[in-house]
Amino acid sequence: MPIISTTRRLLLTLALGSVACAAFAQHARAAAPAASTLPGAITLVVPQAPGGSNDTMARALAARLSKVVDSSVIVHNRPGANGNLGSAWVAESAPKDGSVWLVTVNSTMTINPFLYDKTGFDPVADFSPVAGVAVVPHVLLTRPDVPAGSMADVLELARKEPGKYTFGSSGNGTFSHLLMEQMKHSQSVDLTHVPYKGVAPALTDLIGGQLHYVISTVPAAMPFITSGQLKPISVTSLAPSKALPDVPLADDTVPGMVGELWVALYAPRGTPDELISQMHEAVQKVHAMPDMQTTLEAQGAMPMLAGPDEINSLTTTEMERWGPIVKSSGMRID
Repeated sequence: MPIISTTRRLLLTLALGSVACAAFAQHARAAAPAASTLPGAITLVVPQAPGGSNDTMARALAARLSKVVDSSVIVHNRPGANGNLGSAWVAESAPKDGSVWLVTVNSTMTINPFLYDKTGFDPVADFSPVAGVAVVPHVLLTRPDVPAGSMADVLELARKEPGKYTFGSSGNGTFSHLLMEQMKHSQSVDLTHVPYKGVAPALTDLIGGQLHYVISTVPAAMPFITSGQLKPISVTSLAPSKALPDVPLADDTVPGMVGELWVALYAPRGTPDELISQMHEAVQKVHAMPDMQTTLEAQGAMPMLAGPDEINSLTTTEMERWGPIVKSSGMRID
């Protein structure tokens, strides 16, 4: 699909390799630090529950930002409605003085506007993109006792017993939901959807035997894969995951079953450009830190070097892709 390819090219361009990170680190050390006018106390609002990939990425960012900007940087979770509640709070109530920023996933900005009658915010009018944080692949998981070791097995089981097999998602309209709905429709199979408030409780129920499948971000899934509690079936990327190099691509069996989460930092619209520029520069310096790269790679994520223009391009491209999928599925949340 052309839109998928465009998105992937953009993400690959913005995902930093080790050589690029090293070059940036040398430049950062050589450059004279500009005086920061960011506040002494900064809050990163995460509109998802603790334990998910966005929360993990935000906390990794916050721990290092505090060293770069010489400020206290904390993460505050305000979950609800697939990221709408926390995002709306930042748009409506957060001060525009650089003390409050939003860290959220692309689905908040590119899927929710089509899924909800009212989100409480306008992703374009209410926010200013600041910087990319990470690109996070997804993986389809099951339990060791479920007789599905491949996408072909998943489809075969679903065709033999329509409606029997269940999949959990991190919420209605999330990537983990829409990717499975796309598979169901393209392959004419029937699986039962069980939505959760975040991926963590879905993984807990999968391990506990209440579900058969979950599509999770790789970082959230890795501890359970490593421990043997869950087994990976396929990754929903156009290239193998560095963390799971031997796991096949879902796209090989179900063409178009591709989706990656990316995390970005936003300012409430009205935040001075000077503060946005300072925060963007600070995030770039965090990306250049070797321990940040190691932390992301250990969780199956890639650092994402992106500024406002690149994030705007990605947002437009993904809205063009996901909008028709949401509309054709008939999903709508009041």
